Amino acid sequence: MPQRRNPARAVGSAAFRLEAALALLGALAHPIPAAGAPASRNPDPMRAIAIAEDRRHYAGLRGYLSSRDPAVRLRAVRAAGRLQDSTTVKDLLPLLRDPDREVRREAAFALGQIGHRSARGALEGLLAGDDVELVDLAIEALGKIGDHASTPRVASYLGNPSPLLRGEAAVALWRLADSTALEGLLERHNDLNAEVRWRVLYALEKIVAPDRVVPAVTPHLDDSEWLVRAYAARTLGRQKSTRATASLISALADHEPAVVVNALRSLQQIADSTCVPCARVLTRLLDQPHPYVRVTAATALAERFALAKADSVARRAALDSLGAHLEDPDAATRGACGRALLSIRGEAALGQVRPLLSDPSIYSRVAVLQSLARLPAATAAPLLLARLDPGSPLFERMTAAEALGTLKAPSALPALRAGLADSSVLFVASCAGSLSDLGDTASVPALAQAYGARAGDADADARISIRDALRSLAGRTFADSVERLHPARNAAPEDYPPDFQLAPAVRGAVLETTAGRIEWAFYGREAPGTVRNFVRLAERGYFDGLSIHRVVPNFVIQDGDPTGTGSGGPGYTIRCEYNRLRYEPGMVGMALSGKDTGGSQWFITHSPQPHLNGRYTIFARVTQGMDVVRRIVQGDRVLRVELLK
Repeated sequence: MPQRRNPARAVGSAAFRLEAALALLGALAHPIPAAGAPASRNPDPMRAIAIAEDRRHYAGLRGYLSSRDPAVRLRAVRAAGRLQDSTTVKDLLPLLRDPDREVRREAAFALGQIGHRSARGALEGLLAGDDVELVDLAIEALGKIGDHASTPRVASYLGNPSPLLRGEAAVALWRLADSTALEGLLERHNDLNAEVRWRVLYALEKIVAPDRVVPAVTPHLDDSEWLVRAYAARTLGRQKSTRATASLISALADHEPAVVVNALRSLQQIADSTCVPCARVLTRLLDQPHPYVRVTAATALAERFALAKADSVARRAALDSLGAHLEDPDAATRGACGRALLSIRGEAALGQVRPLLSDPSIYSRVAVLQSLARLPAATAAPLLLARLDPGSPLFERMTAAEALGTLKAPSALPALRAGLADSSVLFVASCAGSLSDLGDTASVPALAQAYGARAGDADADARISIRDALRSLAGRTFADSVERLHPARNAAPEDYPPDFQLAPAVRGAVLETTAGRIEWAFYGREAPGTVRNFVRLAERGYFDGLSIHRVVPNFVIQDGDPTGTGSGGPGYTIRCEYNRLRYEPGMVGMALSGKDTGGSQWFITHSPQPHLNGRYTIFARVTQGMDVVRRIVQGDRVLRVELLK
């Protein structure tokens, strides 16, 4: 998923009394308006709702749910859904019968975001209505709630006349992951509408029944639509059955890179160690023109299954090709070939791969540093320790620290402990994670001190990594007490600008990249705060010159990290603005390490990604340049951003 890099409660009576007192003071400071009464004397209810949403303060917006103005009710429902608080369900349920159609739709979406089972009956009651969009949102919400009692009702919509509802039912069944839906899905996998077909195949990946699913899905590898072929390849991999191996090998000849990428990943998932042609076919793909195919093929060759049945000629050819592609024009492919050689040959490949540690691209260097963790500690630890030097690039230092934790090398303990006092909080976080991997309880006082001194101002990744290390080494109660003592200092501003509630008056942006020009249009109404944040950063040139630090073929490209590590950001976080938009190709979303941890990192989807819907803020869509998005590789740069006023 698009994310930033680092993805029994005991409470003493005194602490409980203190928390209760603080809660009472909060309630007195922000009394809940009586139902039907004006929520506030604030002359601008939209501003009051926006501020209450940002402060995650339901009492400040609850009264607006009964406003006479449907626009105000709509905005309040949207805010309540973003809180994702199950105690709000009882206030939202009546709004499913609101006189205003948009309010009803937003209420259905909000209840899906909250995901509480108490809303299931009311949402099922909407399915008989004639508002197709409302029914669509109700089906989506039932999928998010995840109660298998809804499966029969949702599955019945696979035969609905509306392709929109058939497709949404399939996606909801993906979320429900209920094997009782198998028969209904198998009946619809040949739907005449390609948009429905790929969604049905997508849903089938969640039901592992290879004897039924593999024969049904395999013919779709020859579908006329590439998206259907791509999802067919993906679903076959999720079945993890060697019955699909031969068909997936045939799919590697597809002319569409996304299909080949999915077929390669599926072969990795199946990991068929009896596959004789795998080595030969994967090796041939290293010469494919598209870098997404080359890097994925090199990644697959690193897996044990790939060469398990290779004869000496095929094995030699694979090793020779991997060696030749250590000079591939694509940095990610060079790194993947280095990883594969170290995985296959171990220490014997170190001399061949070592020049990549001086590669012009930091992403190739980092790939090799990560792979050193596969070697014996006696060989790898000295190389990694050398990269901890403050003179090394930050990403290399972080990667080396993390690899030392993976190695569990005791010789690294002094250097990792010393790293907790480093000037870079991201390096501190990497050292913290490795000390946790090594089980170094002696570092707990220094970790607590580092969290208190630094993490309050840190980006979310660093804060979470140090906290998680404390949880691992000292227990959740201690770690959480440290976290409460030192909250993020930018959680909510004391004052809000006059235009805080307004959609920014900027219609889009043009990104000039080393791969070409990308233009997108903002969704200012759906995600005003996220758009405003991007605009302000762009106005000061924040994104100019940054590397595209993450590319996952047929998934996303990701940028916006000034450190290029995937863990950096602007030094603050913004709230998530979940909305009803869907992740189709070219949607621009905010990368997260968890709820409300976005800052400056954004991503663009290569293809539909329904599992991201309602989980990552969509704030723009690409209007020109999707061909550029699909050819961007790791290490390409955003040269400048021009805002379209």
